[in-house]
Amino acid sequence: MASNPQTAQRPSFVTLVRGIIEDAKQLAIGQFELRKYQGLKQVAKVKSMAIWIGVGIAFSAIGFLLVTLMAVYLLQAFSDLPLWGCYGIVGIVLLLLGLGCLYGAKSRD
Repeated sequence: MASNPQTAQRPSFVTLVRGIIEDAKQLAIGQFELRKYQGLKQVAKVKSMAIWIGVGIAFSAIGFLLVTLMAVYLLQAFSDLPLWGCYGIVGIVLLLLGLGCLYGAKSRD
């Protein structure tokens, strides 16, 4: 019961063009949806990274503060300086380090 290829109805040129246009439209919509999904995925990734960076900065700041206090009390334990003098020395050292970093950043411009 094979149909005769000569009698099979061929689609018209207009039908073929409409099919191509419909396929192109579906492809464009699919690409748009894919880009939207990738954008949302990227935003979620950046958000997660920002949270972890914030937590890391917070813990690092607390650790730096505690190490600075330790340096003050260590200096006071091994010298005859008063406690306020040890705070001053450690503070001046940190201030000079910070100014050196700022100067280095400015000179790179």
